Amino acid sequence: MKTTKIRDLMTRDIISVNLNDSVDKIALLMTENRIGSVLVYDNDDFIGLITKRDMLERVVLDCLNPCKILAKDIVTKNIITISDQEIVTTCLKMMYKHKIKRILVTNSEEGKIIGIITSYDIIAAFNSLDLL
Repeated sequence: MKTTKIRDLMTRDIISVNLNDSVDKIALLMTENRIGSVLVYDNDDFIGLITKRDMLERVVLDCLNPCKILAKDIVTKNIITISDQEIVTTCLKMMYKHKIKRILVTNSEEGKIIGIITSYDIIAAFNSLDLL
C-alpha cells in the first residue's frame, strides 16, 4: 500500500454541474449518485468544488432557499489537487494537513483534472487487502 499510486485508487467518473445550476438540483444529483461532491464548471472552465458540507454551511444553516441559490454562490474555488503519479501516503498526509476528505486528481503531464480520490476510496483499498 505504501507504493500504491493515486491513479490506481481514484474515481475517474466525476459528476459535474454548471455554475448557474441551483443548489436543489445539485443536492438531487448528489443523492441520486450517492456522492459527496460535484465539480463546478463554467462552460469548459473548471471553477471549483461543492460538497454536501458546503451546502449545509452556506445554504441550510443560513436558512436560504436552495431553489434560488446557485452553484456560483457557494462553490469553493481554491481546491487542493494531487498528481495521479503520487503515492497514497502523500495523499493521506495532505488530507490530514488540510482537514479534507477528498482531493481532485490531475494528470501528471497536462495538469488536467482526471479524477477524485476520497477517504472512502482509500478505506476501500485497505479493506480489499483484508487488513481490517
